Amino acid sequence: MPDKILLQVNGSLIMSNSWLQELIITETAVHGEVIKGLKRLKMTLPFDRIAQVNLVRGVFMADIEIVNKGGTDNLIVRALSKSDAEAAKSLIEEKLKTAPTTPPMAPISVADELAKLVKLRTDGILSEEEFANQKMKILR
Repeated sequence: MPDKILLQVNGSLIMSNSWLQELIITETAVHGEVIKGLKRLKMTLPFDRIAQVNLVRGVFMADIEIVNKGGTDNLIVRALSKSDAEAAKSLIEEKLKTAPTTPPMAPISVADELAKLVKLRTDGILSEEEFANQKMKILR
């Protein structure tokens, strides 16, 4: 059974200078679209992955930014009516208070990652060149 939609709002095509953006808030997540390169990608942020909600009020419209706890790929919906943006922000913040929290991830050990790479090279999965490239990424 699909999630129940709690709020669905659209940005203004004219005011956003891009495309008609849509923000959908369900019982478990926030859905929208982002531009990545030259593509529009649908994005879903479960409430336990949302760090905060920012609202930027302009003269006529407002933008809402839903900040991903991962630090990348925030969901930004532009050119919403101020009342829609404020309603969305309030609803998301309300859901954040009741959302279960995910435990923090354990830190990644550089030594463990290098040992995994050595095993992949030994098993013939990685070539010497691939091994060297991945090793440099880990050591940066």
